Amino acid sequence: MTPALPLAFLPPTILGVVLLAILVGWTLREAARKDSAFKIGWKWWLLAALTVLSFRWPLLWTPHQMNPDESQLIAGAITLRHDPVFWRSVDGGTAGPFDYYPLLPAAWGDGPASYAIARLIGVAAMLGALFFLGETLAVVAGTTIARVALLPAITFQALTTSPDFIHCSTEVMPVLLFSAAGYVAVAGQDARSTARLWLVGLLLGSMPWAKLQATPLAAGLWAAVALHELRAHRPRALFPLLAGGLLPTLGCFALTTFTGETANMLTPYLARNLVYVQNLPDGRLLLQWRNALTDGYLAFWLAGTAVFVTWSLWRMRRAPEKLRLGALVGGGLLALSVWSVIAPSRPSTHHLLLLLPALVWTGGVALAVIASPATPTAPAKNCLLLAAFFLIVCVLPSVAWRWHAGDTFAAFTQTDVRPARRRLTELVRRYSTPDEPLAIWGWRTSLYVEAGRRQATRQAQSEAQIYPNALQGYFLRRYFEDFRAANPAVFADAVGPGNFVFEDRSRAHECFPLLRNWVQARYTLVADLDGTRLYVRDDRLPGAHAFPLPAPRAP
Repeated sequence: MTPALPLAFLPPTILGVVLLAILVGWTLREAARKDSAFKIGWKWWLLAALTVLSFRWPLLWTPHQMNPDESQLIAGAITLRHDPVFWRSVDGGTAGPFDYYPLLPAAWGDGPASYAIARLIGVAAMLGALFFLGETLAVVAGTTIARVALLPAITFQALTTSPDFIHCSTEVMPVLLFSAAGYVAVAGQDARSTARLWLVGLLLGSMPWAKLQATPLAAGLWAAVALHELRAHRPRALFPLLAGGLLPTLGCFALTTFTGETANMLTPYLARNLVYVQNLPDGRLLLQWRNALTDGYLAFWLAGTAVFVTWSLWRMRRAPEKLRLGALVGGGLLALSVWSVIAPSRPSTHHLLLLLPALVWTGGVALAVIASPATPTAPAKNCLLLAAFFLIVCVLPSVAWRWHAGDTFAAFTQTDVRPARRRLTELVRRYSTPDEPLAIWGWRTSLYVEAGRRQATRQAQSEAQIYPNALQGYFLRRYFEDFRAANPAVFADAVGPGNFVFEDRSRAHECFPLLRNWVQARYTLVADLDGTRLYVRDDRLPGAHAFPLPAPRAP
């Protein structure tokens, strides 16, 4: 491997390379046998999981956040451990409760351990999504096609070192729910099971409450399943599909109504997120393509899939009806995925994960169309040659990139936590107990995780309070009410040099007079470290400060 690879990374990386080679060889051997079974098999799945884990293992233990969203999700989980009612204790912004509750195990970690647990949950969720996608393709196109089509996705998950794809992002759970719904729909499509339709509706209806941005994908698959049932002359199937899809929404409204938090759900999660999705005139598609190029692996997979999709169009008329329908559904879902990825006014690299299900599906169906015989009585093409060519186009470039370019983000993932940052965490722990909340103004969600403290305010960061917007007054008022009710022992103003997004101290808490007056009357500045001013409630400072204070900077 590349000489820049740290020695601690070598054993798991070498093991991953060996396992990936075995996985590819096994898949090609099965392609040579023209295996037509409809189960991928647990041994193949175990090998795939071990391959991904081998490459990911060193990155799980990076001692700092991969992305601010990672810390925000874990901070929310820590807060939910103390008060499990979402929107009363946690407002996830663009993410809903089904993104936060699965991360509750990380709330019992401590600092870097919380990050490792959350990343492991993310890997498990993505492997679960690949499992459902692969088994769905196995039903439609057979085991061989499914295994070959899965290899680019497995290679991408194994080789990527992009922090946006390593952490358990807000797209992971919607992708898992979507993939599971697709499998349930396809695996029992010829059955008249009402329970299956209830489950499909329930899974798809849960997606908007994990990530509102994934709603078009959920709606697209729901429409495809509903049309299939109507074509099969089963109009009664629409009731369980519709009722199951509405259950998560009814559950969320019932929870907020019972707890009196309906307004705190409608305004931030629905009203503000509709503002977050704006018109698309500004080249966001090109921006996301550049994001896909950050470490190459996703871009290579996208380009390779495009080659096979284009090739399959020439043979579509000769393909069986089942594959033609699959291609139509896959194309529609891919279009909806692209729209979901570029819709936010601030496109992020991790949004690209929403492409994963449609990419696997369209690539697999395209491969199956090309491999299908020209006539029902004609023999199938040589599946081994086709599989080998697919892997050369979709997998080999990623492996070559890893071999020659190495770890694009090595400097970031191997950076240790700065001493000033550690000192800040120590002070938060010193002046507050584990059961007490921490209040933060700005965007330093990592401090919640590093100090093991829950949020004093529903929002872990203050973007909605600082940036001018139509709802700024609502968010400022709620922030202050939460702050006053929690009465935190420690308050951190994380607006200053070196912080994420907010470095200009003209946006510090003093710009909000109500909060400024409250802090001045009840808190004392004890440190100005790493661009963050730390305030401690006066009753926690019985006498002189126990350590010399740096000269406070002018706000």
